[in-house]
Amino acid sequence: MKKMKLAFILFLSIAFLQAAVVNPDKPLKGEWDFKLKKVWEIDRAGDDLLGEPFSLTAIEDSLLYVYDAANQINYIFDKEGNFIRAFARSGQGPGEIIGQELIHYVNGKVYIPAQNGINLFTKDGVYIQTVHQEGRSLDPRIFLNEDEIISAPKTAVFLPDGKGKIIRKNIKTGDETVISEFSIQDWGIAQNEEIVVDIIATGFSPLMILGYAENRLYWGMNTSYMINVTDLSGKKINTFSVKRKSKKVSDKFKKKYFESPNLPEEMLNKIAESLPNKISFFHRIEVHNGLVYVFIPDVDLKSKRARLKQIDIFSPEGEYLYRAYIKFEKNRHHLFSPLNSLVIQNRYLYAVLMDEEYNVLISKYMIALPNGN
Repeated sequence: MKKMKLAFILFLSIAFLQAAVVNPDKPLKGEWDFKLKKVWEIDRAGDDLLGEPFSLTAIEDSLLYVYDAANQINYIFDKEGNFIRAFARSGQGPGEIIGQELIHYVNGKVYIPAQNGINLFTKDGVYIQTVHQEGRSLDPRIFLNEDEIISAPKTAVFLPDGKGKIIRKNIKTGDETVISEFSIQDWGIAQNEEIVVDIIATGFSPLMILGYAENRLYWGMNTSYMINVTDLSGKKINTFSVKRKSKKVSDKFKKKYFESPNLPEEMLNKIAESLPNKISFFHRIEVHNGLVYVFIPDVDLKSKRARLKQIDIFSPEGEYLYRAYIKFEKNRHHLFSPLNSLVIQNRYLYAVLMDEEYNVLISKYMIALPNGN
């Protein structure tokens, strides 16, 4: 009986360790070198100079979709960087977009969530239809398939009680499953009489971050370095974290960072005061070769831009394996956006860059990735 009791206690201990992995801020295997090797670089789409590419979506090694926020249009390039066509421009007509979010590719079709609904296109950019959202507005963050999405609010501006939900929803039938609930404070929101400003600033704004791969959902508020792993019903698989100190910033820093001729001093002060006095711990979660990649943001006061300079790589169990730094050429720096302006797809990395003459570029690199086995 004593042996059985001891074995039972040992089993519980192992299960507990698997359910919550707390990592020191020191990777088990040291630094990883991506060994970037440039394949091509472009500065235009047909006759259009690239303005502000906000979102990159790479499809295996065949197509690259680009949403350019400055030009207010989407572009398609082939694997050699050749321009194919433009589609889904800003507007209110059929096939046009209002308030675009990330581009998603699902089962041979392109999905673009926006303020006017979920816009559906063929792989070649031909408009099919727009699925309008009935009832409360959802924020599609992940497309599981053609019918199902994972939705979660980014900020608290439409959440008067400060409670958010991660929801699995069928966009055709309207059926919903609540995966998890979480609290979200009204950071980055300033109001002046009837004007409400909701700032989503990468590196500053507390956001719910979601990632998905192989029926596992990775999620967490970026105000602490803790990531939950659940299945699509909300059943907990494990949790992993890193004991990392936050990078502190002052109100003066934030005011300098956000100051703009179009932003009244009173609103600027309210925004600076409402945002945390620290840089957020992570910005994106992805899975490559079975390993979990957590993208780490940083902000630069001189350029007033955020950037991704580091990626932490974890085992499927949540062990901190590698710290990788993204190092471009000396005359290139990452031009960051709130959406995906740096993407890993198989053996390649696509990034929006700016050169020393302030030209906006999209570059494709061959990279080396650690093996998940």
